[in-house]
Amino acid sequence: MGAVIVFLCILVVCMTVMKRLIPTPTPAPEAPSQTRSDAPAGKSPKVIAAITAAVHQYRQSHSAAENKEMSK
Repeated sequence: MGAVIVFLCILVVCMTVMKRLIPTPTPAPEAPSQTRSDAPAGKSPKVIAAITAAVHQYRQSHSAAENKEMSK
């Protein structure tokens, strides 16, 4: 058990020394985007409108079904 404690102490010392010797990398700053669009690139407005309508219809139909189950 003493060998394990010695090993762990050596490990902690080595990690502390390495932390001080090796600098931590800093992330490069991101350049702000010049053009900003609400629609993702490559998607036509018709496709986005169709998806939005489908999601809206799905939510309406499922909220109505949940209300029926709760009223029982």
